[in-house]
Amino acid sequence: MPAGTLHVTGPGQLLTAEFFEPCDFIHFHVSSGYLRDRQDAAGVEPTEANPNVLIIRDPLAEMLGRTLVDDNNTSDKCYVDSVGQTLVMHIARMELSPPTTNALPKWRLKRVRDYVEAHSDKALTLADLAAVAGLSRMYFAGQFRAATGLRPHDYLQHQRIERAKSILSSTDMGLAEVALRVGFQAQSHFSTVFKRLTGQSPARWRLVVRSERKSPAAPLSQEEPGEPKVPRALHLGPASE
Repeated sequence: MPAGTLHVTGPGQLLTAEFFEPCDFIHFHVSSGYLRDRQDAAGVEPTEANPNVLIIRDPLAEMLGRTLVDDNNTSDKCYVDSVGQTLVMHIARMELSPPTTNALPKWRLKRVRDYVEAHSDKALTLADLAAVAGLSRMYFAGQFRAATGLRPHDYLQHQRIERAKSILSSTDMGLAEVALRVGFQAQSHFSTVFKRLTGQSPARWRLVVRSERKSPAAPLSQEEPGEPKVPRALHLGPASE
C-alpha cells in the first residue's frame, strides 16, 4: 500500500493492510446513507458495486491526508470534518467499479501449478505461492484469480481434493493418513472440505466409486456375423409343413 493510496471498504468489511515500513494512515468512518446523499447531490447514480474493491492511488486524497499529518491538524475537529466531507464528495463522484486486473502470465501460472503439485503434502500459504510467482501477495492473488477464476486458497483446496480422490480410489489408506498426505492438518477439516466440494464424505465417495467398478458389465449379444439382430425370444424358425 504505497503513499497516497485510497482504500474504501464497505459496511462490515474487515480491513487488512500490510505495511513494510513506518508510515501514517488515517481512517474516516462514513455512514452509507451520507455517501448516498452525496451521490444524489452530485447527480451520480448509486452503484451496486461493492466499494471494498476500490483501491487506488489518488492525488487529492494524498494531499488532504498530508495536510492533516504534516501540519498536525488532526486536533482541529472542524478542519478534520471539512477534509472528511471533501473526501466523501470526491469518492461519491468516482466510478466504484472493480479495477481491471491483468491475468497472471502463463509462465508464472505454470510455475505455481508445478510447485503446488510437487508440494501437495505441505501446508502451503499465499505467501509461499506469491514467492514462487515472484510477486507480492496482493498482486499475485488478484492476477491468479483473473487467470484461473479461483482464489489461490480455493485452487489449493481443489487440487488437494483431486489428489485425495486418486488416493482413495486406488488404495486402502486410512482417511487420517490421506488427509495428511494431501496437505490437511486434521481429518475433520479434510472431510469438511471434501464433502463441500464433492457432496459426499471421503468414506462414502470411496465406497461408491469402488461399487461402480465392481458392477458387472451388461452381457453382449452373441449374434453370429451376418445374422439379423433380432431378440432370441422372437427369432423365427422355418414354417411347419
